[in-house]
Amino acid sequence: MARLTPVTPVTPVTRYAVPAALAALLSAGVASPAFALDVDAAKSLAQSNNCTQCHGIKKDKDAPAFLKIAEKYKGKAGAEDELLKHVTSGKKVKLADGSQEDHKIVKTIPANDQAQMRNLIKWILATQ
Repeated sequence: MARLTPVTPVTPVTRYAVPAALAALLSAGVASPAFALDVDAAKSLAQSNNCTQCHGIKKDKDAPAFLKIAEKYKGKAGAEDELLKHVTSGKKVKLADGSQEDHKIVKTIPANDQAQMRNLIKWILATQ
């Protein structure tokens, strides 16, 4: 059986530094697009859909504040999927005054862009 020789010699520095750097990036969410959050895009989508007309960031308006939503769903399995269904279904919601109305369906360009909607939801869930 032939033995392969590495092109770059493995030194103590490359043996430990490279995996450590990669682990740091992964834990920070930098190296994985699954954890990336585009705050500016989320704010822009919220603004274009008038989300803050009913939802405050930290204070309730006619609907719960994003902070209250984030607290409600913190650590809950399936939170993203549940909120995605909420912003895409137009189901009835109860307002602060007790009245009900259909929740506005989030519109994206291109239409029904799940990545944009999930980014918006991640931003809401990250509210502190």
